[in-house]
Amino acid sequence: MASEYNIQVVSTPLELQKVLELRVEVFVLEQAVPEDEEIDALDTVEAIENGQVIHVIVSEGGLAIGTARLILEGSKSQSGDVSDFPHIGRVAVKKTMRRKGIGEILMVKLHQLANSRGFIGVTLSAQIQATPFYTQLGYIKRGSVYDDVGIPHQDMDLIFC
Repeated sequence: MASEYNIQVVSTPLELQKVLELRVEVFVLEQAVPEDEEIDALDTVEAIENGQVIHVIVSEGGLAIGTARLILEGSKSQSGDVSDFPHIGRVAVKKTMRRKGIGEILMVKLHQLANSRGFIGVTLSAQIQATPFYTQLGYIKRGSVYDDVGIPHQDMDLIFC
């Protein structure tokens, strides 16, 4: 199934535009996250070129169907926890393409990218409804559930073996 899909690291303004359009579709239109909360300073070609963030995109037939990003600096979560691990975020899959392995393709790629840069693990802030997916990938819950833009979240970590 994965051979039908193309996954790549975003490097051009057009690719980044496709990423942002998909995220607006998933987070802003479906989940009612305010657009000014969804799009931030890491969603620029400059942030990519400066090595602050890596965006990845999964496409099928030229259509963006999944995306996620890896923030390469240590991060502070909404719960206030600080981590030296890179932070995975903005994991989004087109509604019609969910439960087809796209999320796992994205996560495996981000794990590879983090590992290849010498990191021993990654962290993320999962929407509560997505925690079973991340648990299946080996993530461990950390801290308490907290609210982020009106959606319950849970910090989770994965240590690479």
